[in-house]
Amino acid sequence: HAQEAQTDQDALRTSFGQLRTAVIRPLMEDIGTVLQQRGHDYTIVENDASPDAPGTLQDGMIAMYMFPSCSGAPSTTRAHGHGPHIAFRSDPYWRRIIVHTRHVTPPYGGLPGEQREYALAQMTAALVEQEILQVVEGMLHT
Repeated sequence: HAQEAQTDQDALRTSFGQLRTAVIRPLMEDIGTVLQQRGHDYTIVENDASPDAPGTLQDGMIAMYMFPSCSGAPSTTRAHGHGPHIAFRSDPYWRRIIVHTRHVTPPYGGLPGEQREYALAQMTAALVEQEILQVVEGMLHT
């Protein structure tokens, strides 16, 4: 049973890596290009599954951080995690993909954002695009 679980977890990590490369990153880059054309900025951060210092395996992830311009002023990149972002992370233990989003910069003590969970089979290009565009729309309407 343990070997079967490990095989399933490894398969999810591999499939998520392929999803990041073939679907998620290209969509982030395309949407980011449109944001830049409108005076905003963005950055993409990507990490493969790898062990941390104590040897615990950390899940793979990809995140897009958005830096909106304010009232026509040029955007400036701020610290990651303090503004609108979307992150996709594999969770091999529960065999799911976690999507964390934040549409606005939270006030001190504010809510950190939303989190949704999907099976790998649900992670289509249309769903990924919809998730990213929801964050962009939230960012632009605040």
